[in-house]
Amino acid sequence: MVKLKERLGKEVLRRKKRGISRDIRVHNFSTAKTAVILFDTGDSQSFKAIKDFQKYLESEQIEVKTFGYVHQKEVPQELLFLKNYAFITSKDLNWYLKPSGETTEAFYAADPDLLIDFTSGVSLELQFLVQLSTARFKAGRFTEEQNDYDLMISLNENTEIGFLAEQFKRYIAMLNPVNEPSNG
Repeated sequence: MVKLKERLGKEVLRRKKRGISRDIRVHNFSTAKTAVILFDTGDSQSFKAIKDFQKYLESEQIEVKTFGYVHQKEVPQELLFLKNYAFITSKDLNWYLKPSGETTEAFYAADPDLLIDFTSGVSLELQFLVQLSTARFKAGRFTEEQNDYDLMISLNENTEIGFLAEQFKRYIAMLNPVNEPSNG
């Protein structure tokens, strides 16, 4: 049954992605005005690094929204009152793992200059978010799975998320955007 769910979910994602038009533009921390961070709350080591990265973006005068995926039906108490954080839970997934609901709509409505995906692996529920986002520039971990990242950072699977954050800072800062529109 799991294979059927996933296969159907991948097919739905593929079809929905055809209807998405992105205005792809290279952005660095000087040109970006808005950013969305996506992370998985299942990695307990990630939270401090995500908070630090969010503060870094804010220090660069970038408006940041941070979305976490919770593998439970309810958001844990300790995460409920964090400023500029929103959480998608397993309760927000339909039977073939497509997220929906108020938080998912807020994710898509953000329409950021930068989407920075800190998740590891390629879970279908998070790929719905990443691939259907109209973010102008998307960055994430290297994967051989189909994706539409504009920048991928190749790391060992067990690399700490703090190191990934440092790599995002380093490589995104190096980008020299020309920013001529290109629909993808």
